[in-house]
Amino acid sequence: MIANSLEIRSRFTRRTRLLQWAAVLLLLLLFVRLADLQWLQHEGFLLQAERNRINVVPVLPTRGDIIDRNGFGVAVNHISYRLTLIPERAENIAAVLGRVQQLMHWSDGRLKSLQKRIAHGRRDRPVLLADKLEWLDVAPVAARLHQLPGLDVQAGTHRFYPYGALTSHLIGYLSLARREDLQHGVLSSEKVGRRGVERSFESQLHGHPGSQYEEVDAHGRRISVFKRTPPRMGERLQLSLDVGLQQAASQALGKRTGAVVVIDVNNGEVLALLSKPGFEPNRFITGLETEQWQTWVNDKRHPLINRAIQAAYPPASTFKLLVALAGEAKQSPLIYGATQCSGFVKVGDRKLRCWKRRGHGHIDLHRALVESCDVYFYELGDQLGMQAISEVAQQWGFGQPTGIKIGPESSGTIPKVGHGQGARRWFRGETMITAIGQGAVTATPLQMARFAAAIANGGKLLKPHLRLGDAVEVERQISVQPEHLAIVRKAMRDVVASVHGTAHRAMGRLAWTSAGKTGTAQVVAEAQDDDKRAKGKRKKIAKQHRDHAWFIGYAPYEKPRIAFAVFVENGGHGGSVAGPIAAAVVRYMANHSKTDSEDKSLHKQKSARPGT
Repeated sequence: MIANSLEIRSRFTRRTRLLQWAAVLLLLLLFVRLADLQWLQHEGFLLQAERNRINVVPVLPTRGDIIDRNGFGVAVNHISYRLTLIPERAENIAAVLGRVQQLMHWSDGRLKSLQKRIAHGRRDRPVLLADKLEWLDVAPVAARLHQLPGLDVQAGTHRFYPYGALTSHLIGYLSLARREDLQHGVLSSEKVGRRGVERSFESQLHGHPGSQYEEVDAHGRRISVFKRTPPRMGERLQLSLDVGLQQAASQALGKRTGAVVVIDVNNGEVLALLSKPGFEPNRFITGLETEQWQTWVNDKRHPLINRAIQAAYPPASTFKLLVALAGEAKQSPLIYGATQCSGFVKVGDRKLRCWKRRGHGHIDLHRALVESCDVYFYELGDQLGMQAISEVAQQWGFGQPTGIKIGPESSGTIPKVGHGQGARRWFRGETMITAIGQGAVTATPLQMARFAAAIANGGKLLKPHLRLGDAVEVERQISVQPEHLAIVRKAMRDVVASVHGTAHRAMGRLAWTSAGKTGTAQVVAEAQDDDKRAKGKRKKIAKQHRDHAWFIGYAPYEKPRIAFAVFVENGGHGGSVAGPIAAAVVRYMANHSKTDSEDKSLHKQKSARPGT
């Protein structure tokens, strides 16, 4: 009995000691863990606690303004409000969005679009729900922010394009950042340039975000703001564009489809780059609706295409200037002689006709350019061959992009001759048609304006640029004899000055003397040897099948300052349709031009006190 009591007591003592050691061990582990938390991980947990208490919210920068050469704003910023949501701060995103939908009167379609955007974005970054809002729009939401965790109303600016469609293709537009933009550090609530200058100069215009430190409660609701790092505004960009000249060109073009390009012949500055029809870039700021986008896409006039640089057309008789230069460069016999234009030339069993059905009679190079004789250039092209025409055309910048910084840009087409890739055999008739700017050759209005500038400035092929003050870039100095250029220039002058010139009626009485060349590009091929057509009995054709109208040139003739290209799609005759538009351009420049000293003084004043 005593033995059993001793054994029980001994067993109890062992268990008690075991429990004591276990308690000591647990206390030791607890002390070690406490030490780990208090000393070793103190900074980490303190930072985590601060993160729970403090939100770091990015502050979007103000985008840099874009102004024209005279200080007029073509892309500016207006004060407005924006509504954002940080998903991870919202306890119930669906409930928050549902409440905001009621307050802002959003459609179900818009709500679904926002939910999709939130799902594809980062939960710790603000998502833009609405932009370009007036205070009356956001006041109902701002008054209830304490009930809507994660939601915020921010004062800021929104982009505004004062001239709308007039400058839409040149300036471009903004839209919300996409996935590829986020990979480059752009915030999901930021706007990014998509076309034109807005896209090409994105890095200069964008600016750098700042940050705002906010104290929040356990539900993520803001209590106070205690630190703010201001964002850095984007650079102001001054363009070489003269928006007044752009307006004058647009008014002259009217409701017709086409393009007008004006550049400085000495430095390559783009003074006007108009494409019509345009589109309303301000529609993109608040988020473009699918219906509007489809309207533009399905419009037969294709308002989203920048015809000045993206569309290439047969240059028609304006290309005769290039063929004349090719004839002089290759010393073609016809350049130094003359031929007989009886209204057509026979090629095999076909007739290639001149626009003047009864013919021009005895005709040389000068008169052939002034009166735009087709027969003369059929024969000159036949003497040269396609290879010579192609070589000289490429020297003068055809068949290649100009390099202007608002791409994408069409290269146009120049026939490839030889044995390389894309080359093929060319027949006589094809070469002769190409010599009058039809068939295989196409060019953009910007290429044609640069070509006219190179004739005016002595053969310097300039790279067109849009930023005022950028260095002059000469792509190449074309090897051309001064006397050859003089012959072409004199003929271009008489296109305007001579009573027989194809642009005399439109351009003959301007304050600035000018030189140029008309062109009428055939859209639908017609039988050249059709007797009814030869007698002028042409069928009435649909508007979309009418000829394109061209006019290229430069002014003043004595001391060139500007070169221009006017293109009217399905407009008709170059002299009577494109000529008056070119006249409006020259008239504006003559009325608003300054002397060199006045220009420098004015530029200094504008730099010191930019306009609005």
